[in-house]
Amino acid sequence: MQIGIVGASGLVGRTLLVELLEKFGDKHAIYLFCSENNSIKNLEIGSKKWQLNPITNLLERPLDIYFFATPATVSETWIPKILDKTTFVIDGSSAFRQKPDIPLIIPEINPEDLKSTNRCVSNPNCTTTLALMALAPLYRQWSLESFALCSYQAASGMGQKGLEELLQQSNAYLRGEKVLPAKIFPKNLAFNVIPQIGSFVSNDQTEEEEKVCKESRKILHNPYLKVFATCVRVPVLRCHSIHLTATFKEAISLTEAQRILQNTPGIKFYEDTYPDTQDACENSLCHVGRLRLDPTRPRTLSLWIVGDQLLKGAATNMRQIFELKLNL
Repeated sequence: MQIGIVGASGLVGRTLLVELLEKFGDKHAIYLFCSENNSIKNLEIGSKKWQLNPITNLLERPLDIYFFATPATVSETWIPKILDKTTFVIDGSSAFRQKPDIPLIIPEINPEDLKSTNRCVSNPNCTTTLALMALAPLYRQWSLESFALCSYQAASGMGQKGLEELLQQSNAYLRGEKVLPAKIFPKNLAFNVIPQIGSFVSNDQTEEEEKVCKESRKILHNPYLKVFATCVRVPVLRCHSIHLTATFKEAISLTEAQRILQNTPGIKFYEDTYPDTQDACENSLCHVGRLRLDPTRPRTLSLWIVGDQLLKGAATNMRQIFELKLNL
């Protein structure tokens, strides 16, 4: 099978390439694409040098499947053009997530939504994926009434430029130098927290918060589910953390909730301690701890969730969607 990765020079694109190589070796032929003005022309992964092709070459040689690790504007431009020439597209952006005819998939949660006739599928927002990985097994046990979360999201959620800006600002602070104004984030992120990810949209929500709410309803097949999110950027290099509270319609058991999480594939549960970003870094599991009953609200559980947003939040989930498609 011939595979294309569009946006291959970015953090998610490179992580996806490694994921595919580790899983399939040289079983599939892989071609890499990037924007025409990209300064990087080759990637070195292991002992091999990979050529980066300009995105304008996409239409010259149709491949079997394309992964898009690109901004929504790029996906919106190019995916409609190549769907006439390829079998399947997995899009990592927000471009098509709310389209009724395009499934939004977390393979552990809603694999049945992917049909053999689907030719394009969306990968959820990283925060949505990590939160629902922990919530879905509980949702299956007890009817969910609502949930709220506060996310603490790493600089790498804004790609390589986000990482570089945080490191440059941090180094300037430590040297006592003038810190240049923020370009990637709304405010300087070093030694700071910013309760804004994306622009502000409806009902004083940010784009990131709106994504979490809408995507959760679609994935869980519950269009009226009450969801509330506050998404915060923190000066961490990699891995997102989430505090989530879920209120159920019937009585719940802390012991049973713990048992469920301990036995759910894809989750590492911490019984006597809690996970942090160093535990989750470069690890595709969803790490869950600090499971508690909320004494201020009946039938409410509180969870602490940590995950690598470049892996299960993006590249790993996209690779799993590909495997799901292969088995249809």
